[in-house]
Amino acid sequence: MTDLDLPPGSPLPDGVRDAALTRLRAGFDAPPPRRLPLKVAAVAVAVAATTALAVQLVDRDGTASTAASRADIPELALSDAGSDYDLRTGSVPEGAAWRCHAGGTGLPPVEGWTPVATASRHGVDVMAFGTGAGTVFCETTPASVTVSPPVADPGALTLAFTTSTGSLAGFTGDDPRPFTLAGDRAADRRAVAARSGRIFLVPNGFLPTGPVVAQPEVTGAADLVQRFELATPPPSPAVVDRPRAPEERDSAEGRRLGECLDGRPVPDPAAWRAGQAVALGAAESAQLGHYGDLLLLCHQDRTVQVHDLGRKPQVSGATLRGVRVFHGFVDSRDESGTAYTSSNTVAVIAVPTDPRVASVTVEGPDDADVTAAPVAGSVVLPGITLNEAGSTVVRLVVRDASGAVLEEVRQEL
Repeated sequence: MTDLDLPPGSPLPDGVRDAALTRLRAGFDAPPPRRLPLKVAAVAVAVAATTALAVQLVDRDGTASTAASRADIPELALSDAGSDYDLRTGSVPEGAAWRCHAGGTGLPPVEGWTPVATASRHGVDVMAFGTGAGTVFCETTPASVTVSPPVADPGALTLAFTTSTGSLAGFTGDDPRPFTLAGDRAADRRAVAARSGRIFLVPNGFLPTGPVVAQPEVTGAADLVQRFELATPPPSPAVVDRPRAPEERDSAEGRRLGECLDGRPVPDPAAWRAGQAVALGAAESAQLGHYGDLLLLCHQDRTVQVHDLGRKPQVSGATLRGVRVFHGFVDSRDESGTAYTSSNTVAVIAVPTDPRVASVTVEGPDDADVTAAPVAGSVVLPGITLNEAGSTVVRLVVRDASGAVLEEVRQEL
């Protein structure tokens, strides 16, 4: 993603810029909006630059200082954590308590554990259990388990548990507001914390390299924009309790996928199967990876997108599930000279769920039909032009090896 090149102006305090972009950045790891995604972001920043916001920067010791005078500010309500995670309060997956207990050491008897909540994302479950000795946090993937020792609630917003898969958990303190967490790198995901009482959970969020910053929701003119720096504990050690055979990494696709997954916060990286290398244009490509219902795109700039096709597929039929991916980005400037990068072209990347699928054809209103066959577990249909005036509806025609139509999917992109 190209950095925004805004016109010269007065520098913004970090808290102002972060507050104005809370909702925009929360979705940066998801597919971008339908048209001109980065131009929208550029305009949002430019608008923020003209608004005097009250910002409170809070140090680790709790000392607060006001960086700007109080003024009217727009509502910056956060998205519901349920849009990112599956959150269940008072319950955990069946057998999870015993699995977590077996993966730790020196833990109190599991018979005394009380489920507090579970948050799930991308095949990762992060849980909290109440015990007589304190709260036990636990993360499970299909192959591994990571457990904390019992932790007492310190009475303040605290990050108490991190994992190599990018899960974070801790205590909220007395502030009832929703909040986001972000790392100190531009590439770190800004994650909305899922709350249950005085516990918060972020499954498969990001791997912090330093302090994590918490930013509570701002909903009215009387609120200050606050940022709290939280000390980050080292990741708790993971135990592989359900081993899976590693996938090949000798082919060109396997090597690319292995290099892309190295150090990434994805569950069970050795278990991902390499898919096809996708050419999305003369200068754009992506390596695909598959793991259960998960589809991964590793772009040539090493940014990674993971989609859970079992939870929220953007393309869905009886014989396939998939996502749309923007490509063909171009650099432009608007009438004020502000630079932005935009695209109104998408590819549909679909995973067949029926072994009879031999080809898929996309029929759009403005483009020639495109047909592709499954390769290494996916079908890629690039070059779909979106309608500038409104929604774009295409038809996906799925055929078997004899050419017989298995289904036709009317899909809005």
